[in-house]
Amino acid sequence: MYYGQMTRRTVLNCLCAAMLGCLSPAWSASSRAAEKPIKVLIITGFDVKAHNWRATTAFVRDVLEQEGQCDVRVSEDIGILDSPSLDKYDVIVLNYGFWAAPEPSAKGKSNLLDFVKRGKGLVALHFACSSFQEWDEYGKLLGRVWKKGIGGHGPRGPFTVKIETPDHPITRGIGAFEMNDELYARLSGDEPITVLASADSDWSKKTEPILWVKHYGKGRVVHNVLGHDVKARRTPPYPTLLKRSVAWAAGR
Repeated sequence: MYYGQMTRRTVLNCLCAAMLGCLSPAWSASSRAAEKPIKVLIITGFDVKAHNWRATTAFVRDVLEQEGQCDVRVSEDIGILDSPSLDKYDVIVLNYGFWAAPEPSAKGKSNLLDFVKRGKGLVALHFACSSFQEWDEYGKLLGRVWKKGIGGHGPRGPFTVKIETPDHPITRGIGAFEMNDELYARLSGDEPITVLASADSDWSKKTEPILWVKHYGKGRVVHNVLGHDVKARRTPPYPTLLKRSVAWAAGR
């Protein structure tokens, strides 16, 4: 009887091992996929003179590549939006601003919108909200934009950033924090957005959105208007918010 029980146990163990052996390749593939770096394209190369885009781009790249989270490529040519190579990226980061910036071509505009609509991610940083003043759909894509003659900010200085949505993956576990930065105000737009963080502006006398998210088609959009320079972007928790923003935009 004991021998028979051991035999049955052995058979069951063998069957279980065989089933696990069949499933393990799928589990391994899934695990490997989850560990793949997020493919990020940073578009930069044009900004107001007060913004050192070369320095801030290098900083953003360094932060995102920490611990192998992202595989980052940088383009200083807005014309890259014309390229079919966009499809290989998961997230586009716009470190590109100012209303005097050259606009994308008609094809570039269409490619960027389709990129996000199909389920990819977009993360806009600081003065990206001022670009492409005549492109109305860009305002809908970002949710809020700086319109020349309307948007603005007071002198750079200290202010408190308040967390408005503490349960969001980007802001979870992060409390109010202090920044010495530009506080953008009077941004234009009425698209539905989820404000993750805000600050009280002495210039506008209003509470202004600082970090927000929205959906555009099947894609995810994040805009963080903090980050005048590298010093501001080094201030905790900016690097954490940046990494989380890209991860969320990628659907991770």
